[in-house]
Parts: sequence; C-alpha cells; structure tokens
Amino acid sequence: MHTRSVSAGALGLTGRRDYHLAGELPPPPRLAVVGSRAAHRAFRDAVAPLVAAAGQQGWSILSGGAVGIDGDAHAGALAAEIPQLAVLPCGPDRAYPPQHRPLFERVAAAARSGVLYAQAPGTVPARAMFASRNAIVVALCDAVVVVEANPRSGTMITAELARRRGRPRAVIAGSPGAAVLVGQGAHPLRWDPLAPHELARELEAWLRAAARGEPPPPPAVAAWPEHLEWLREAVAAAGSAGLQLDALPSLRTALAALTEAEGLGLVVELAAGRWVAAR
Repeated sequence: MHTRSVSAGALGLTGRRDYHLAGELPPPPRLAVVGSRAAHRAFRDAVAPLVAAAGQQGWSILSGGAVGIDGDAHAGALAAEIPQLAVLPCGPDRAYPPQHRPLFERVAAAARSGVLYAQAPGTVPARAMFASRNAIVVALCDAVVVVEANPRSGTMITAELARRRGRPRAVIAGSPGAAVLVGQGAHPLRWDPLAPHELARELEAWLRAAARGEPPPPPAVAAWPEHLEWLREAVAAAGSAGLQLDALPSLRTALAALTEAEGLGLVVELAAGRWVAAR
C-alpha cells in the first residue's frame, strides 16, 4: 500500500511531526464512530445503519481500525460508499490489528478515503500509542458517536477527549458506559433492530443540529409500560447506587422485567447484577 508523508499542519493537526497517509483525507464534516473491541452483536448490528444515515447527511466517517465497532464502521462505510478515514496506532509497515490489513487496503483504495498511520515506520505498537491515536481521531472529527462502551475503557477516554475539545457527542443507549456518558451530557440514541429507521431519524436530527452548532433536539424517551411501573419505582428508589437483583422478591420475574426494560433503553446494567435508569 503506497503512502506519502504529510505534515501535521496539512492534516489540520498541531505540532511539527509528520504522518504517513495512504489515500486521502475525507472531506468534512467528519463523524467519529467508536466503541468496544469486544462488542456485543446487538450493538454491532447498529453500526451499518448508523454509518449509512450519517453518509446520507453528507458526513464522512472516522474510526480507529480496531476489531469490533471500529472495524464495523469501516466496513459499513465501504458498503455504503461513504468517504472515510482509518487512524491506526502504528507505522505503515506494521498494520494493526494485522487481521485488518485487507480492510485497510480497501479503505485506502476507496474514493475520497484514506488510512492514516500515527507512527513512523518500524514502530512497534504499544499501549500509549492507542491513546494518541484516539486523540488524533477526535482532533480530525466534527462529532463523535459512541456505539458501546464499558465505564473503564479506551472508548470512554475518546469520549472524554471529545468533551474537552467541545465536540458534540452522542451515544447509543444500553451499555454501562452509555449511562455514564448521558449523565455527562452526551445525547442518547435508541437502537431497536426491529426499527432501524428510528436510529437513522434520531441521528440525522442530531447531526443537523451539530452541523449548525445548535443544541441537539430533545432525546426520544421510551415510556415505561404500565406492567413495568413497579420496576421503574424500584430503580428510581435505588438511585445512582443501582438496583440490586437480590433486593427484589422474585429473581425470575426481576430478570424478565429487566431484560425487557433494557431492550427498551430504559435501564442499563452498571455492574454485574446492579441496574440503573438509562436516563
């Protein structure tokens, strides 16, 4: 894969160092789509429709090339022929992760797309490089969507970097990290695999507001079904500490109710066996 040396200034980044770019930088506005490497299938299924909806609004896609959500974002952009950039924490001679090398070659060959290597040739990937890669993703994007995250993860670091830079942030409700991000001001998005158009509609409205620098539209909030009112009251009473399963009289009834409420985006499992309201 042919690369060329580009300066930080040519990329719109600070500093005097050079980077290596295969292909080209996609046009703005750019949406960073990030999430867990060990992502659950329910969240991974949301990536392709999310990416397609962003592309229909004229946004390019950025991600970090990792397995899981990142790789799904790149594959989704290729399938929908949306300009994109993969930012890798390595040199051009050491593609990381190595199993994504064919994916990166396709990205570099796609129209108005590229692969940016954050390190010099010969550099062996190390833990600190992933954090710097995330910082580049945030610096080059205009908004960030977190698809899935654990409270302690690189994805949450990326979201925090975006907050510090004033980048609009949205998150798909349902993962433990999502509850934390919504509490910090990120815009919640609902994902229902039976109604993917709802995610597209909510994302498009949020992106339009982000492009104009306006406050995001009020999030769509699912109503608690009447038969789960008892659970809503129990979760509310537990507060930020979370509702413990053993505090409920029937484990079987509680698990069934919590599963339904989680599917509606009403609760998230903050830790094993401890649940809080999603918003």
